[in-house]
Amino acid sequence: MCNNCLITRRRFGFLALAAAGTAGLALPRRARAQNVPTVMLDPGHGGHDPGAIAPDGTFEKTITLASALALRNALGTGGRYNVAMTRTDDSFVTLEDRVTLAVSAGADLFIAMHCDHLPEPSDRGASIYTLAPDASDSLAAAVASDENAADHLGGVPVAKVSPQVLPILASLETRATRIASATFAQDIAASFQGSMVLMPDAVRSANFAVLRDPSTPSALLEMGCLTNPLDEQLLTDKVHQAAMAQRLAAAIDVYFQTQKA
Repeated sequence: MCNNCLITRRRFGFLALAAAGTAGLALPRRARAQNVPTVMLDPGHGGHDPGAIAPDGTFEKTITLASALALRNALGTGGRYNVAMTRTDDSFVTLEDRVTLAVSAGADLFIAMHCDHLPEPSDRGASIYTLAPDASDSLAAAVASDENAADHLGGVPVAKVSPQVLPILASLETRATRIASATFAQDIAASFQGSMVLMPDAVRSANFAVLRDPSTPSALLEMGCLTNPLDEQLLTDKVHQAAMAQRLAAAIDVYFQTQKA
């Protein structure tokens, strides 16, 4: 996608939000009057883009889809949410289309689900990322660079975006959305504490393409490290996937309860 097209779309979203805000503060969708929030689940990679590949050949795309389906099941009880997904099978979806699907669905919350692959096999645990013009640390920068290359790895030409433009795109995210995204990331970390392994300094930030919609609070979850044998075993285990889905569902419940308070 051309730079001008991307900037135009972001400005349109920003202006639409501003029109709904008060005192000049644009409000994210979760603050609007509605009965049932819409949660968009985004299982990373798919189709001819396998994502990270574990030493034994396990594909990240398989784990992310299974985990997202488990989360959909966990959220589907009780009619608390409308749950949508960017993909429900082994298909390839571009980063732009993932964002577009969330916007089209009127998503009140967006969670991208991935698996890490880190240089040190001893590194393990989940980490949660939110959008920022500048990465919080070198690890966050490296993870964002890998995830933002998904379209290229999937065979889709990627328009070059200059380093000067990237911060502008991220800055179009509204203050209210940034606060909501940070709250959601902390809710996930708190829900995982004591039941799921977390990376040190588990909540981080970087300029992820899939989180750049200014109107939707969002987070990207790296569920664990496929380069770590213990994490790989857990990530491919259906019981663990269900347990993680329950903890994520609990975090989402807390998030929306807090927004209503």
